[in-house]
Amino acid sequence: MRTDQAQPAARTSERGAATRSGLLAAAREVFTSVGYARAGVTDIVTHAGASVGSLYHHFSGKADLFVTLFEELHRDQVERTRLAVWCARDAGITDPRELFLAGARGYLDGCVQTRELSALFVRGDGPPGFDLVRRKRLAQWSERNAEFFARSGEPLDEAVAIVMTGALMLAVAEISLCTDDERAHRIVDGVIQVLSRIEIPSS
Repeated sequence: MRTDQAQPAARTSERGAATRSGLLAAAREVFTSVGYARAGVTDIVTHAGASVGSLYHHFSGKADLFVTLFEELHRDQVERTRLAVWCARDAGITDPRELFLAGARGYLDGCVQTRELSALFVRGDGPPGFDLVRRKRLAQWSERNAEFFARSGEPLDEAVAIVMTGALMLAVAEISLCTDDERAHRIVDGVIQVLSRIEIPSS
């Protein structure tokens, strides 16, 4: 492809990515302000300075925007957790329980930073079928926790994995409703202390 042909295509791609990002940012602002049910497509495109046509070019509708925001938050939280575990390993920590707790703290600290958005997904105000998407991610996380301990040579009982994952999800719900950082961080500290006392049955 000639360079003079590639440049307009690249600019078009950049504009498309910018429009998509702007629509997501606008959807986040509108959803967190008025909730999913009360948010309208026109509210979102007006806030984004875009057109209705551009929204439907990038997304199938309001529900798609909502689920995409959830999936992006989930991916960001997974990366925060991984980074926390890597940092703990770099610091010389090898005990799987301590590594898990480091990851859990990284995850919950991320929830403190994004609690306005996290609240959007725990209020029950979402599109039809979203609860199934959320439960699927929760099940995957529980499986990942069990696999983490298995790879570390300390298999985690399925019931324990469910309890630990469920405790973190309840903490997320509480943190998302906090109006100040201090209380949110107290909840994080308390949850980590409780998790550290859960016995992991030996195989």
